[in-house]
Amino acid sequence: MITPFLYVFATLFTISQQEIGRPLPRLSRAPSDELTKDRAWTKLAIRRMWQERKKMSHTPLFKFNYIGQQNVDIIFKNESAARSGSLKHRYAWSLLMWALIEGHVKEGTAVYEASSGNTAASLAYMCRLLNVPFTAIVPDTIEDVKARHIEEYGADVVKVPLSQRLIRARELATQNGGFFMNQFGNADKAEEFHESGDFPLESANLFHEILVQLEADIRQDVKIPHYFVHSAGTGGTISSVGRYVKKYGINTEIVLADTQFSIYYDYVMYGRFKNESGANLWVEPGMAGIGYGPMGMARKGETTSMDAAVIDRVVKVPDIAATAAMRVLREQGASGGTSSGVNLLTSMHIAATAVKPKKSRLVIATLLADPGHYYDSTYYNREWIARKFARHGGLQAYDCWYTVITECLASGDDPLLSGYDRCPSGLIA
Repeated sequence: MITPFLYVFATLFTISQQEIGRPLPRLSRAPSDELTKDRAWTKLAIRRMWQERKKMSHTPLFKFNYIGQQNVDIIFKNESAARSGSLKHRYAWSLLMWALIEGHVKEGTAVYEASSGNTAASLAYMCRLLNVPFTAIVPDTIEDVKARHIEEYGADVVKVPLSQRLIRARELATQNGGFFMNQFGNADKAEEFHESGDFPLESANLFHEILVQLEADIRQDVKIPHYFVHSAGTGGTISSVGRYVKKYGINTEIVLADTQFSIYYDYVMYGRFKNESGANLWVEPGMAGIGYGPMGMARKGETTSMDAAVIDRVVKVPDIAATAAMRVLREQGASGGTSSGVNLLTSMHIAATAVKPKKSRLVIATLLADPGHYYDSTYYNREWIARKFARHGGLQAYDCWYTVITECLASGDDPLLSGYDRCPSGLIA
C-alpha cells in the first residue's frame, strides 16, 4: 500500500524524470568577469563627451551700449560663439550625456530629434563625435542656411509642417528602432548633466558660467545679476537657469521673455493650456525657434520642459517689435537671431521700469543665442517682413518700432510702453 506521502514523492519523481529530457538553461561559469560590448562603447563615448566639454570653454560676455541708462549694464552672453554655433551646444551635450548614461543611446543607435534648427545642428555635431547616425525633423519653413548647417555635420534632415515635428520624430524612431531624444520632454532629465558638482570637470550650466566670468572680471563691481532674461522654445534653458538660481539661493530674478502669440505667458502665470490647445491662437510667422503655439497642449515632460515654478516674472512682447529690435542690436555691433531681439526688448523694458539700486549698478544678464546671418533672408529682409508681417502692420509697424526702440536707447524710456502708444498693430490687435 502506498502512503499519501510516498504517492506524492513518486509523482514528483516521475515528473522530474520527464523533465530530464529537456535541455536545461546554462549559466555562465564562475568565476567570470567581462565588460559588455555596450558598456565598453559607452565608457569610450562618455570619455569623448568630456573631452568635448573641455574644448567648449566659456562663451564670451559683452555689454550692450545702453546710452539712455548710464547706471544699467545689459550683459549679453554670446552663445553664437559655441562650437556648433548656438546656445544649444551645451544643451545638446547634456541631452546626449543623459541618453548615454541612461542607456538610451548605444553603439549604432539611430537618434531622432524634432527641432527648429539649432538643437538639431548641435545634436548632429555631438552624434558625429560618437559616430552615431542622426536625423533631424524640422519645420518646412526652416531657413535654408540652418538646414545646410545640420547637414554639414553628417545628419539627415526631414521637413514637416511645424505642428507635426514631434509626431513625425517619434514615428520615425519607432519605425527604425531608434531613439527619439525629445528635447521638449527630456530637458529636465538632462538637468543633472548640466552640473558636475565638485568634480574637477566644470558645470555646463549657463548661469554658473556667467557667475564664474563676472567674478573673474576685475572691471565688474556687481558680480551677481539682478535679473536674468531669456525667451523660450522648449523652456529648457530658462528652466535650468531658474533651478540653479533657486537651488543655491541666488538673488537673481528669472524673467521669461515671451513672444506675442506663444502660450507660455498664460501657462506660467495662470496655469493655462495644460489641458487645452493654443494652436488656433498662433499667428504666423512667429519668432523662429521660440514661443509655444502650434504643437497643441503644453504638457511638461512630453511637449515642453518649461518649469513654471522657477520663473519669477513674464514679459510678452510684440513679434514685429522684437524683429525691429534685432536690427537695432545688429546696428550696435551684435548680430543675433530671433531670441536676441526678444531678449533686448525685454531687457530695455526692465531697465526702464526697475527700481535702481542706490549704491550699485543694475545688472541684467541675457543671451545672444545664435548668429544673425541665419536670418538674413527672413527677419533681416524687408521684403520678407513686408510679406510675412502684413497682418501685424507690415513695414509701417516695423519702421515705427525701430524708431521707438532707437529713441528709447538714447532716452532710457520704456520701448514697450512707447511703441504701444505710437505704432500700428495691424489686423491682430
